[in-house]
Amino acid sequence: MTAPAPSLRDRLAPVLACCSLALVAAGSLSGCVDQSREVQTYRDVLDANAAKPAPLQPGETLTLGRAFALANADNEQLASEGETYLQSLIQKNRAFAEFLPTLSFQPNFTAEQAPRGDAAGASAGAPSANAAAVAASQGGYVQSGRVLHRLEAPVIGSMSFSAGSVTNFKSAEMAVVVQRQTLLDAQATILLNVAQAYYQVLISERQVAVLERSLALQDARVRDVQGRFRVRLALALEVEQTEADEAATRVLLSQARNDVGNGRRTLALLIGAPAVDGPLVDAGLAPDQPEPLASYVDRALAGREDLQAAVAAVQAAHYAVDAAVAEYYPSVTLNVAGFLYREDYADATKWDGILLASLPLFSAGTIKADVRAAWSRLRQAALFESYLRREIDQGVRTAYDNFVTSGVELAELQREVRASEAAYRQSVQLEKNGLALPLDVLTAQDTLLNSQLQFANESYSRTVFYLDLVRASGALKPGTPADRRG
Repeated sequence: MTAPAPSLRDRLAPVLACCSLALVAAGSLSGCVDQSREVQTYRDVLDANAAKPAPLQPGETLTLGRAFALANADNEQLASEGETYLQSLIQKNRAFAEFLPTLSFQPNFTAEQAPRGDAAGASAGAPSANAAAVAASQGGYVQSGRVLHRLEAPVIGSMSFSAGSVTNFKSAEMAVVVQRQTLLDAQATILLNVAQAYYQVLISERQVAVLERSLALQDARVRDVQGRFRVRLALALEVEQTEADEAATRVLLSQARNDVGNGRRTLALLIGAPAVDGPLVDAGLAPDQPEPLASYVDRALAGREDLQAAVAAVQAAHYAVDAAVAEYYPSVTLNVAGFLYREDYADATKWDGILLASLPLFSAGTIKADVRAAWSRLRQAALFESYLRREIDQGVRTAYDNFVTSGVELAELQREVRASEAAYRQSVQLEKNGLALPLDVLTAQDTLLNSQLQFANESYSRTVFYLDLVRASGALKPGTPADRRG
């Protein structure tokens, strides 16, 4: 008794089992992406092994060094640049993967109608069993009535190589260098923005303090001139002018208070804190005398991150030209298939391999266009690097001149403060001796407050100029700013 032919479901069972195993294997190999590990990749570059700072507490005294650490840890723009750096690393891994073989499981099931009989062996329109059997044996099919079907489950491996793959990988490596230096340059820019916002708040708070004292003096002056007007010792014009000065001082005070609020909000945005409501401290970072200008210029040309990124971009463009030229060269591909299952293949091979070579003979000008575009990008990168080098040199010299000029102005303002203090002391002494009016004392005190305000503003500005010089020379990093004095 002949055993019944297996059903299609029975024939597909081995292949379905192989598919299940392949899916399990693919899932275990791919896995889930470790998000924290991905982020840590660029955090290692930014943090330089420094611990993550604790969040800013309400009312906490904020130093510039702590503001730097908070901005470095929590600024979203900086983290976004870090993601770009991470993507360049991923692209480099993708370029390296072109050298590795690939495996794929490709089960397939084919069904077709059995051929009909020929003119010699059967009547027209009638199928010939002999013709169907011959077709089945020649094509590796299994015959089921008037249907021929074939089921096989190969694992196919493929590996390709071309000269362009090597240069593409080198270009991807240089792109990583570009993005790493760009990330560090963005870090320095953010830190400089933090310093500028930090000292702008200090300047505005100093203005508020001086304007509050000045307003008190203006009020006293208004009362004095109003009293003299009542006894006809002052003109109405003098009263109106004094009241106008008082109103102008109130306007300036309102603007200064608003500047403090805006500056603190900007600082909070930069450092990733909900609010900055505690006192700020001036650490006096600027040295009395800077280093020679040449040392800052040399340091900038040797270590500026954006310049290093531009140099790496030129090298990457060189590799891109090599990759474009390599399109003219032949490429080789090796495909190997091993069959896990082949239905009714008693004499069929268990594996096969194909070696393919490709040499472009006619590309309709596309390869030439790629080469021309690559050369253009190389020239463009070289021009940008040349301009950036000159721009950095000019920027360092400008920052140096600003810092030196600020030192000269600060010395003159200090002399003005000493003179104003002496004038105020003399007015007080004269008033005690009956040789000066109280208004003269108020005027001298107002002059002293204004000179002290100008001195404090220039002192803060000099610190900002110094940090700008440090940034221009490529030395502004997270950590304690006082560690980089001079």
